[in-house]
Amino acid sequence: MSQPDETPDEVLQLRACRSKLEGIKKDLQEAREEQAEIEAKITSLLARQREARKERNQAVLNADAAKIPRLTISKEVGMQRSNVYKLLEDGSASDS
Repeated sequence: MSQPDETPDEVLQLRACRSKLEGIKKDLQEAREEQAEIEAKITSLLARQREARKERNQAVLNADAAKIPRLTISKEVGMQRSNVYKLLEDGSASDS
């Protein structure tokens, strides 16, 4: 049985390439997992934001019905007056 004298440089180079690619593959998989977590968080936050906007819009309508000045409503909810007026006119405000 013969013992290998020395591993050829070409084989070492192949091993190094494989190792490098496996490391990149692992890092890429970790990044994809992080991205999926972030996308899930964003989806959750967007749903919460939609609900909060619905609540805010109802609060604006209630305040207007209670004869609170529209300028005060605008300042208190942090909306531009034009968006408050639009909400009060047709029930849909663009948010800025």
